[in-house]
Amino acid sequence: MRWALLGGGAALLVAALGLGWWASRDPGPAEPGAAVEPARAEDEPEPPRTYADIPKIDVHVHVPRTLGPSAMRIFGAHGVRVALNASGAEPGERLDTLVQSGRPIRLLPYCHVDWRRSADEDFAAYAEDTLARCAAAGAVGLKIFKGLGLGYANDDGTLLRVDDPRLDPAFEAAGRHGLPVLIHTGDPKAFFEPDTPANERHAELAAHPSWSFHGERLDRYGEPIGHRWPSWESMLEQFENRVARHPDTTFVGAHFGNAPEEPDRVERMLDAYPNLYVETGARVPEIGRHDPARMRRLFTEHADRILFGTDFQMSPGGGFVLGSVGESLDPPSRIPGFYEAHWRYFETEDRGFAHPTPIQGDWTIDGLGLSEEVLEQIYHRNAERLFGLEPLAPDDGSAEPAESGE
Repeated sequence: MRWALLGGGAALLVAALGLGWWASRDPGPAEPGAAVEPARAEDEPEPPRTYADIPKIDVHVHVPRTLGPSAMRIFGAHGVRVALNASGAEPGERLDTLVQSGRPIRLLPYCHVDWRRSADEDFAAYAEDTLARCAAAGAVGLKIFKGLGLGYANDDGTLLRVDDPRLDPAFEAAGRHGLPVLIHTGDPKAFFEPDTPANERHAELAAHPSWSFHGERLDRYGEPIGHRWPSWESMLEQFENRVARHPDTTFVGAHFGNAPEEPDRVERMLDAYPNLYVETGARVPEIGRHDPARMRRLFTEHADRILFGTDFQMSPGGGFVLGSVGESLDPPSRIPGFYEAHWRYFETEDRGFAHPTPIQGDWTIDGLGLSEEVLEQIYHRNAERLFGLEPLAPDDGSAEPAESGE
């Protein structure tokens, strides 16, 4: 396997993780006449931690249009050569390339459909026109946010379902125009359970009460509207119905198929639907809790259907959302550790280490130790094939990484 030194803030990461890499145990010069003990292997400083120098495509990031150059510098500093922007762009507007240390870094947009128009008589024509223009402009796919199923309401106050037949023309058009559909349905299981201190995501929900989907739905004044939130199970059924209905449209289930808590369900869906892929954005903390041998089998047996994603987000006002966030945004100093936890999960068999997004839960994760062949597929080859991207040349370690924070 090819290897390269970890760059971009490694010293900060060493201090943060307390792993002692590069730590010197030199006791200083011996006093005159004192016996000098021979050097022992355990007294030698450990070498810097290394990770596979395989180029990466992140299929799930969120970058405001004005921050594209800053984002690309951060991505390039951490081995991400192409990032697909779920925050998208207007049809005809394409974020392009920044050359960093001799390497091209690219940020390319998904496009969106306005689901509020689903009841309009001309929705089919609108969807066809929108997606045709997106494809012609070079958009990589269609991104669907969790607002479909959990946000858009019908006239009677019920929520617009993910599998509502009125939406079929948009998904059929995506297939005709070769636009894979990156779809976020539902949310973590814990968000559909009572928000009490016993909820393992209570800290996250306390910081973001609107992320709770348990019980009655309330209006913006906090008053019940006469409808309840759907269950987590209902959301997954809607998602699966949508994938099954459009075999000629390619779907990418965001956040590990929207069901990282249930890898057996994800594997069953991958077996059942050849048009379904999944990506790992913001769910390494969850999938890293499962038995590593079981997850290694899943990643290996479905290596051609899993994509690398992080859900890395930049705020227009400054700060970052690294998988999720508490009451305040993440500072740039957390970026190196965020990426390193991903590489450590995919590439090593380390046990009981910190996951990349502390607010998501107080637990540790276990690494998978995937083979180089599987890593190549997950890190970039699957995305190249699925999104029609130019194959990335291997990194040779000759370029110096740029600063990682902006």
